[in-house]
Amino acid sequence: MLNSKEHYDLMSAFESQHSGRFDKEEKTLWPKGVIYQDGRVNELFLAFRRGHAYAEADMRADIQNVVAARDGYRDDARVLHAALTGVLAELKDRAYDNVMDVSQNVLAVAETALERTNALQGESK
Repeated sequence: MLNSKEHYDLMSAFESQHSGRFDKEEKTLWPKGVIYQDGRVNELFLAFRRGHAYAEADMRADIQNVVAARDGYRDDARVLHAALTGVLAELKDRAYDNVMDVSQNVLAVAETALERTNALQGESK
């Protein structure tokens, strides 16, 4: 990373946000953590770099959590979809004489819920 564009961009960002003497050491010393000749500036940069690394790791963890939550919601939607499909098929197959109004209402609710889960999965009715 020490010779990468990311490291040079990080150094540039550090130098634009801080003041001090930004004379750099020989690149052979960089792997030992000695980047700047001024010890105070060097310590500030190392802290800046650690903060950047922490922020990157934290961001990656957040993205992984969002992806896992999204996948969990999709799995829940698939389970709900399967259950609603079964209920809807059962309601359509049964013959109701004296509770026709109730079954029509339940059927309408089930169809609406099924449409919503289909939309969640990116499917049409």
